[in-house]
Amino acid sequence: MTNNVMEREVVLWGMGHTNLHVARMWRQSPIPGARLTCVSNLPVSTYSGMLPGVLAGQYPRERMEIDLRRFCNAAGVRLILGDVTGLDLARRQLSFGDDPPLRFDVLSVGIGSVPSREGVEEVGDAILAMKPMPTFLDRLRQRLLDLRPTAAGGALRVAVVGGGAAGVEISFCVPPFVKRTFGDVPLQLSLIHDHGQLSAGSAATNDRIRTRLDSRGVRLRLGRRVTRVERDRVMLSTGECIEADLIIWATGATAAAVLGRLGLPTDDRGFLLTRPTLQTLADAPIFAVGDCGTIQESPTPKAGVYAVRQGPILWENVVRMLDGRPLRPYRPQTNFLRLMNTGDGQAIGENRAFTFEGRWCWRLKDRIDRRFMSQFTTTG
Repeated sequence: MTNNVMEREVVLWGMGHTNLHVARMWRQSPIPGARLTCVSNLPVSTYSGMLPGVLAGQYPRERMEIDLRRFCNAAGVRLILGDVTGLDLARRQLSFGDDPPLRFDVLSVGIGSVPSREGVEEVGDAILAMKPMPTFLDRLRQRLLDLRPTAAGGALRVAVVGGGAAGVEISFCVPPFVKRTFGDVPLQLSLIHDHGQLSAGSAATNDRIRTRLDSRGVRLRLGRRVTRVERDRVMLSTGECIEADLIIWATGATAAAVLGRLGLPTDDRGFLLTRPTLQTLADAPIFAVGDCGTIQESPTPKAGVYAVRQGPILWENVVRMLDGRPLRPYRPQTNFLRLMNTGDGQAIGENRAFTFEGRWCWRLKDRIDRRFMSQFTTTG
């Protein structure tokens, strides 16, 4: 090998759960003769597992956030804040519009996903999407403040679109956030989902969720697809019209548009196709992890638990790729623990064939989430 090993560049594009693990491991054991660069379009990374708790007032906002400047500085890695616009495979470079390109020897793409709006006509800027998650709280608070004069005269009408785990937790936890903003203004909350059942877990888990939502006065609109969104209303495939002052979009994942401009193989939804090793199908030293990648042989749902579990495999395979050794396959787990925050000091859980709920579930979720975030503290 004639290349100067000091010129090897490892680049992490997107600071989601999987790439964050690589940066954390780099802090503990840097790869000799290589430099790590993290690329993000935002200076903060958000842990999605704690967002409902922040909405419910159970955590301060800072508990769910990772300051990338501080984290990267402590890890001894370079951070570039900017929007990637393309990829030059031949030159192995990421493009940044008018800014200079970034060369890489190994690249990991982990930019997540965006909520799907397929088949939906939006009039104006009516939709408040959950992603990008680091800016969600600011956008939510500003939207509520803009509505204050309207809400002062009557009930605040909120529609949450998406009946998966994200939409369910938002429905449980956004009312305390509204109360901290407006006080005891009456709240009318609707949860809209295009399937006949919620998609947050098993049938038994969904039944528990429905019972809890019913007890909170949340109106479920199941089996109804959103076709049009206006400033103050949501039109459904059934012809119904739901009036709403605030429309929160928490639908299933679709691929970010930039993935389609990379020249890499994608699945029918636009996500990057990979081998079991998480390396893309392209003949290039590029990995695709978390939501933005789909393992061709064993596709999995777009869920944060898979991104977290991919972290150790990605770290090992980055090292192996630089060393010229065979890569190790990632084997997705077939079952995992689900815990959904109900915003009242309790949680609903599911593991294998069992479903459960209570304060002990919340304490378990709290312990798991705190332990995860403790890995990325930069103090001590």
